[in-house]
Amino acid sequence: MKSLVLAGCVAICLVSAVRADDPPVAGDQAAAQSPADAIRQNPNDDKALNTYIGNQLRAAMTVMQGNPDAAEMQLRELASLLDELQPDAQAAKTLVQRGKTAVTVYLSQVELARMTLDDLRKKLEANPDDVRSLSNYVSKVMQQIGPLARTEPEKADEQLKAAREFLAGIAERAQQETTKTQLTNLGTRLDTLTRSIESGKKLAAMIGKDAAPLAVEAWANGDPLAESDLKGKVVLLDFWAVWCGPCIVTFPHLREWQEKYADKGLVMIGLTRFYNYSWDDAAGRASRSQQPVPKEAELQMLEKFAESHNLHHRFAIQKDSALSDYYGVTGIPHVVVIDRQQKVRLMRVGSGEANAQAIEAMIKQLLDE
Repeated sequence: MKSLVLAGCVAICLVSAVRADDPPVAGDQAAAQSPADAIRQNPNDDKALNTYIGNQLRAAMTVMQGNPDAAEMQLRELASLLDELQPDAQAAKTLVQRGKTAVTVYLSQVELARMTLDDLRKKLEANPDDVRSLSNYVSKVMQQIGPLARTEPEKADEQLKAAREFLAGIAERAQQETTKTQLTNLGTRLDTLTRSIESGKKLAAMIGKDAAPLAVEAWANGDPLAESDLKGKVVLLDFWAVWCGPCIVTFPHLREWQEKYADKGLVMIGLTRFYNYSWDDAAGRASRSQQPVPKEAELQMLEKFAESHNLHHRFAIQKDSALSDYYGVTGIPHVVVIDRQQKVRLMRVGSGEANAQAIEAMIKQLLDE
């Protein structure tokens, strides 16, 4: 996911189609086993394996910044299991390799989480040609500033400027040409933060503005909603896609909010597009088709997708890009919360727990107003 913290995106992208709410195993015998033991008994069960890997990676991601030791333990446990498995089925073999790759990426993130910017600055001040510390410094800056870019863009901008000034000083003192080349490349990496911050400023500027008209081409599940249905309601617009792993990670929260607040005045709408996906009955999931998928068939896919994830809020296909453009959608999941007076009150991008807490707090506030 483009806007998600980098480490989280890596995990979800490497282990494709992870379903956050899937039970790890199925059946009475499996219910008496741990998910890991069930996978050891049947390493070819790619669905259970996919879910287990995704759950372990998410658990590590959740605690990584606050407790890197616990995250490392979680990752080592996953790595140990993957080393044990010797599946015969190609799908399971592919998942094992992807899982190992994800573990390697995450362990590097754990190492980085243990470092501080002050420690890295001191190393670079002592040796401006320490290319490894240079790379770690920029990675740490991105790890620290990235989550702020869309929620506190002004603060993120200040921190990014300070980082660039520090690197400019290092460039003046560096002696090796390889160091100067690396500094140029690392500056390009920081440019992605600049774009995120600018996007964050645009989102911040949207707060208090009127909600856009509901431009919907088709509704996938439930009765169509009209503008009149939203008047006097608190509205949550969730921009998402069936292929988006971070979007799927948010489903438990969406289910919870629908259950807790729908009868108190909250209306949630999942806004997506046609992506040429159909429903695979055998696998019980959506899959991208090599052949053109009729719109009606894709709408049926979305209905089955909602049922499979126990989602009860309505899905809608955007009529064009007007809604995405108006709300500045550049990455998904992207949530917009609108008050009873149809004013935008909150925008959040990504599937992090901090975003979920902010969204629910705003929902409660608006319902009480």
